[in-house]
Amino acid sequence: MKYQTFAAALMLAASAPAAAMTIDADERELYDDSVQCMAFYGIMAGLGGDKAPEDPKAAASGTKFLAVATVLADEDKDQIQADLNKQIAMFGKLAERPDEPANIEKLRGIKDSCEFMETLVDAMIEGSS
Repeated sequence: MKYQTFAAALMLAASAPAAAMTIDADERELYDDSVQCMAFYGIMAGLGGDKAPEDPKAAASGTKFLAVATVLADEDKDQIQADLNKQIAMFGKLAERPDEPANIEKLRGIKDSCEFMETLVDAMIEGSS
């Protein structure tokens, strides 16, 4: 997704009232990417265990993407949870064969995409302050 499209979708999501929100194609892509990044950073943070997150920065990053997904999904927590569960299952399938080159490449692509998207989210947050 191009930066301008991402920026426009995020600004629209942040400024529109939740009740008036409908997810168009660009927002859907942003939502899907946000849920994927939320799952990625959640896993990286070690969330779900009995101890504090292994990586507090990853937990903070996952929280940013949760906020984006929540706004875009009109705060539909059931839908967000269902989509998050699908992403976690996808990561579980990749983990079944950790040495497979295609799986390693896919994870690298997700990591790079999430890091790039976080840069854009941070820029949008900074720009709105």
